[in-house]
Amino acid sequence: MQKKWLGLALLAALQLTSCANRFEPFVGITSGKNRMYAAPVEAIEYNYENMDGGSIGGGCIPGTPGVDDYEVGKMRYGGGNTCGAAALRAKWTPGMTMHISWELLPYPGWQARGLDLPGVNVDQKEERIIDSYNEYYSTDIPLPPPPSAGDDFGKVANITVHFLPCNQIFITYGTIEEGQQREYWKQFAESKKLCTPRPSIKSMADYRKNKAKLDAIKAERKTIPQVILPRYIKQLEAEGKLPVSSQK
Repeated sequence: MQKKWLGLALLAALQLTSCANRFEPFVGITSGKNRMYAAPVEAIEYNYENMDGGSIGGGCIPGTPGVDDYEVGKMRYGGGNTCGAAALRAKWTPGMTMHISWELLPYPGWQARGLDLPGVNVDQKEERIIDSYNEYYSTDIPLPPPPSAGDDFGKVANITVHFLPCNQIFITYGTIEEGQQREYWKQFAESKKLCTPRPSIKSMADYRKNKAKLDAIKAERKTIPQVILPRYIKQLEAEGKLPVSSQK
């Protein structure tokens, strides 16, 4: 049955490709008691690392480059496209989660040197070293209730995945609150305290100088919780702001 939902979600995603530069409301892919939507997915990156794509709920997370080094903490970058849509139940209920996975390119300014040889573009040894520092993450993330929409996902426009500095993530939706970013920057500040800042790596010389630190940072990142959201769900619960569906 799960394969059926995912297949329907992919079909709906194909139907969304005509709206490449804007989000449409969630598309219904089933009806009745177990009604589901195909939800467009957006990604926002707060750090200079490149998020090289991923998946959520059977749909695609668009690859999203990071901001420039000197803009970290001042701006965020990202958006959405129609590379795929996540399958989502129509009604929010407490405890809802989605499985998410993604790839991170932590040193996007570090490129293998080019070679002037027939059929060879870059130094393969250097490229393998760079690729060895790519990071892969996956987790089951709680879905918060959609603000301004009660428990009806049909009243929001998209799922937005926020990627914070220390491989942490949280979820919002395309509602009126999406433009109110003050709380998001508080989460950014909280997240960046959890890990060692990455050194700037632009060349193999930088790599050789910082290799021990790069290895230690990669090991450290594996121990950091990947979801920042549960604390905020508990806060909403304490404030009595979690809506309860009227349809059981």
